[in-house]
Parts: sequence; C-alpha cells; structure tokens
Amino acid sequence: MKTKQFVLAALSLGLFISCAPGVNPSLSPNNQNRLQAQNNLSSQNALRPAQRKVANRVEQLVDVKRMEGYLAALTGKVAFIPNTVIPERGTVKGRALTRQFISGTLENLGYKVELHEYRKNGINVFTRLMADEPTDEYVLVGAHMDSVSNAGGDDNGSGSTAVLEIASIMPQLQGRKVNIIFAWFDEEELGLVGSTYLAKEFKKQGMKISSVHSIDMLGWDGDGDGAIELARPDGILWDYYKMVNQTHGLKLPLTRTNTGQSDHVAFHNQGFHSLCLSEEYTANDTTPHYHRRTDTFETINLPFLANGTRLVSAVVSDLAQKVPAPVNIQIVPHDRFPARERFFHQSYEEAAAHLDAPAGQH
Repeated sequence: MKTKQFVLAALSLGLFISCAPGVNPSLSPNNQNRLQAQNNLSSQNALRPAQRKVANRVEQLVDVKRMEGYLAALTGKVAFIPNTVIPERGTVKGRALTRQFISGTLENLGYKVELHEYRKNGINVFTRLMADEPTDEYVLVGAHMDSVSNAGGDDNGSGSTAVLEIASIMPQLQGRKVNIIFAWFDEEELGLVGSTYLAKEFKKQGMKISSVHSIDMLGWDGDGDGAIELARPDGILWDYYKMVNQTHGLKLPLTRTNTGQSDHVAFHNQGFHSLCLSEEYTANDTTPHYHRRTDTFETINLPFLANGTRLVSAVVSDLAQKVPAPVNIQIVPHDRFPARERFFHQSYEEAAAHLDAPAGQH
C-alpha cells in the first residue's frame, strides 16, 4: 500500500510541475499540456532506484524537476500522498508527516530507513549507502528537516531537498570506497537538538566519519552571483571543495565564513570534521523571509539550489572514491573569517508566535 501511495504521489507531483502557475512561467498553456504526460512519467521514475551506473561525474545527474517535486511536498505545496500535505514542520504532527515523506521516498529509492528516536517526539531520520567494497569509513550528508512552524521553504526545505536529491543519484556512482550516510535532523530550530544527539550517538558507537556536510538555507541568491558560503570547514574541507569546484568544472563562487549555530557545529563538537553550506547568509544576501510565514516554496531559486546540490554531490563522490586532497594544505583558523549569528527558539510554539513579526525580529 505504501508503494502504491507514493506512486500516486509521484503522479501528483509531476502534474504540479508541468501545470502549476509560476513554476514554468516561460511555457504557454499548450506547451504545459504537451509536457504533462512526459513529466508524470519522469516523476514516477524519480522515486525509483536508477538502473544505470555512471563513472565519476554523478553531479550531472542532478534533476531540477525532481528537486522541485521534493521541495513542493516538503513545503505543503502539493500532497505527498493522496489528500495529505505537510502543513508546516514544527508541530509534532507536521514533523511526523515530514518523516513519513522522507522515509517513504527513501524506501522507494531502495534504501533501508533508520529512525533515531532520542527523546519523546524527537526523531532523526537517516539511511546508509554502503561502499562497493567493505570499509568502516563514512561520509555524512545532512540537513535539518524541521522549520519554525511554517512552510520552511529556504529554512530548511532547501537543504532537505538537496540531501534527498543527492541520495537519489549517489547509488549510480561506481567505485565507491567509502560508505555514505544521508541524514535529516530533527529539532534544529530549538538549538541543534537532533544533530547533537545523533553526533553523540555516532561517537559513542565509535563510527569512523571522516567528514560531515550539512546544508542549511541554500535557496536564495538575491544578487544573482551564484555565490555559496562554506561555514567553518574543518581540516581539508575548504581546500577540497575549492579543488572539486575546479576539477569538475562547476566554478561556483565560494566564500569561507566562521558562522555557527547550525548542525555542523554539533558534529564538530564531537570531533568530526564538518562544514555547512548555505546561501550568502553571512554576507547578507539571504532570504528576507527567514523565520517568517512567507518562507514558502515560491521564494526558492531552484537553479541556485541545484548548483549547490551539484557541488556537494561532486565533493562527496570524490571523497567516496578516495580522490586525494590537494597537497601542502595550510589550516587557517576559523576565527579569521566573518561570522553572523543564527537564531534559535525555546519552543516551536514560541517560534510560531513570531512568524508575522517585522523582518529582523525573530
């Protein structure tokens, strides 16, 4: 029954993508109708494991239409199963529906879902993609799935969508020598609660996680420069991202910051090398809808989000294939770079009470 429900959901997502106003403004109604059948079919296939293998440019498989469908479901724009939408991702019900969507999507991609229940109504979701040869080393790609009781398009439907997309394409990478964990953290908005519990659990288990790549707010590019911030990249990560950005031909503008208050900090505090990718939050080219009711699906710059997703995919694919880091890396302290504070809330109810506050008053 679950598989049937998600196939039906895929049909509705495909219909949304081809016909919804504002999604493809350049298409006339006739063109939209002509593409409807094709999009319905591609959406059905999007929730199934890919059959073919590729070499080492897996980022080329990033599919903006599939990402659009994921984001539409996460933000309540469309139903993810018949007659069921995710109205927001702060209440117990909203977060439970979010876990249901993520888990069902992963299962239809062929993954085994693991739920990490660390306290009442606090549940992280993760899954593993094992390497092609046995190893105990992991790379983790994650994003927080909760919101401040709003649609949470940018914060953090963008990051959750990116991780789902990377999980969708990474099985097609040949020659994986490192295992990959894909994770969605709960209760980030209350102070990195879910990621802190998960990081401590992985440390307790003695897991060999060589790097953690967290994505938080990657859907806004107001000045159109395409720049992405890398916050507190530990160890080799800053140089590795710069290397892959060039060798894979992405050539995106990258800037380094010292901004914390996101899930990368939870893993860093447990001794795991980590970083966070975002829009230019520190440089103030960030969504004006931060922690407001207006942080909706319609505000997201999907091409920008797709570019960031390609970057993480390329980096993780090289790490998974054990591509060496650049030589002669010099570690520069984080505090030499600019930072900007993020905001937490005492409860989701308190967060909801501030959704209509003027910008800047969270």
